[in-house]
Amino acid sequence: MLPRLGSILRRRWPLLVVLPLLALVIAGVNYATTPRVYTATGRVTVTDQSPPPGDPLYAEYYRNLSSEAATDDLTKIATGSVFMDDVTARLQATGNPVPEKDVRAAINSARVFRILTLTATTDNHGRAVAIARAGLDTLVAKSPSYFPNRPVKIDIIDVPSEASLTTLKAKVLALGTVLAALIAAALIALIVERFDPRLHDRREVEDVLGVPVLGTIPRAPRAAGGRRRIGKAA
Repeated sequence: MLPRLGSILRRRWPLLVVLPLLALVIAGVNYATTPRVYTATGRVTVTDQSPPPGDPLYAEYYRNLSSEAATDDLTKIATGSVFMDDVTARLQATGNPVPEKDVRAAINSARVFRILTLTATTDNHGRAVAIARAGLDTLVAKSPSYFPNRPVKIDIIDVPSEASLTTLKAKVLALGTVLAALIAAALIALIVERFDPRLHDRREVEDVLGVPVLGTIPRAPRAAGGRRRIGKAA
């Protein structure tokens, strides 16, 4: 089965070349015209400084638990409208005006234990960095209003100076286009072969007749001009 498949693909090689090349061109154009996406990332630590209840021996344990709970609350706060308005106002004050809807679309947050990660994703490198920095500064400056009944301390541990270019989706799409073209070309080659009534090699003759091929007559060589040579009669 595999040798026969290989012979079919070799015989229909133009399909296996033309379609993937066409797909490669299309994928290249799509990749070149896909908007670039930049992501700036910053991190803060969150510490709940409330007096721990109960046994002093467990003070650090309770502090860690309450700090993690505060970080979880801050993750929700960082996606709320109040925080977005505060970030927009800080950007305006620092000379980087950004519409509130763009700030809302750019900012995301996630936490691991007491560390909150704030990301800003836009199609502009400088804007991504500015939004991320404004978000971090807002968390520090506005923490008393976000936690009015809890002495929560927020410290910046990672300030973004650059924004990473995200092109993974475009690369995966380009690779998928080429692979899909290869598969499609192979399927088309098999379909064309299925409806081709001619016999192309000795293996096909043996399959059809059920007897082995003992020998073959070679093709006559071509003369100049493309015509086959014909021997003269004696």
